Amino acid sequence: MTAIAIWRNTENPDHPTLWAVADSLVSRGPAPLIGDAAKLFMLPVTCRVPGPEGFFSEICSNHSYGYAFAGSTLVGQNTYLALVPLLTNLIHREPYSPSLTEVGEYIANYLSATFDDLRVTMGRDAMFEVAIFGWCPVQQTLGLFRIRPVIQQGGMYGIESSYVDFSNEQFVYLGDYSREISELITAAIDAEGTTTRAPKRVIGQCIGSGDYPSVGGDIQLAVADRFGFKPYMLYRPRIQPPGGVEITYLGRVIEDEFLHLGSALVSIPSLP
Repeated sequence: MTAIAIWRNTENPDHPTLWAVADSLVSRGPAPLIGDAAKLFMLPVTCRVPGPEGFFSEICSNHSYGYAFAGSTLVGQNTYLALVPLLTNLIHREPYSPSLTEVGEYIANYLSATFDDLRVTMGRDAMFEVAIFGWCPVQQTLGLFRIRPVIQQGGMYGIESSYVDFSNEQFVYLGDYSREISELITAAIDAEGTTTRAPKRVIGQCIGSGDYPSVGGDIQLAVADRFGFKPYMLYRPRIQPPGGVEITYLGRVIEDEFLHLGSALVSIPSLP
C-alpha cells in the first residue's frame, strides 16, 4: 500500500539534504481507495521560554522534520494529527532545542502506548512504519529515526526504534515489496555512482509499471535540510492539451483555483 524511499542527496556537496519520495495510493485489499493520499508530512517542533511578563510566550526554537509512514493510513495519519499539538507546545525555563533523537524517542513512546490498544482492536490492520527525518540542530547532521512493530520474545509485537545517520546506509525504504524495490534502488544508485535522484526515478517507474499493485497514484517529493522540511511539486510536459509544462501535486494539476488563494499565490518549489 506504500513505497517510500529516503536518502542522502549529494548533488550539492556543500549543502547535503535528505530527499524523500513516496507514492500516493491507498488501497483496501486489492481495490484502490485513494489515489492522491499524502504520506510525507511536515512535523513542526516548537519550544517556548518565559517572556518579559513571565508567560511562556517567547519562541526559543522552531524546527521542522519530515514525517513519513507506511502501512495503516488510519494509524499513520491519526498519530501525526495527535503529535503536532504536543510537539508545538513545548516549554522550557531556558532556551532549548530538542534533538532528532529526543523527538524520535518521544514519538516511539507515544506509538508504543497507542499500539497496545490498536493491535487489540485492529489486529494486523494496525501494522505500520514511521520515519522521522531531517537535520538535527543539536548533532548538526542529517539523520533518520525509524519506528515499527516487531515480534519480540514470547511472540508478542512491540515497538522497535532505531537511528540512522546515513554514514553506512545508502537509503531507507518503507513499505510494500521491500526486497524487490530495495534491490532496484540499490542497483540504480550503484549504476549512477552517487545517491542523487536514482530512488525517485525507481519509485516513479514502480508506480507506472503496474507490477506492484499496492504502489500507485503519483510521486510525492519532499526535501529536508538544516532549514527544515519542504514539500515539492512536480513539473512535467503537458499532455492535455499538448505543449508546455504543467505543475502537479499528488497527481493533481495545480493551476487556476488551486494556484491562487484570494490574492495570494501558492508558492511551493517544483522539480522535474
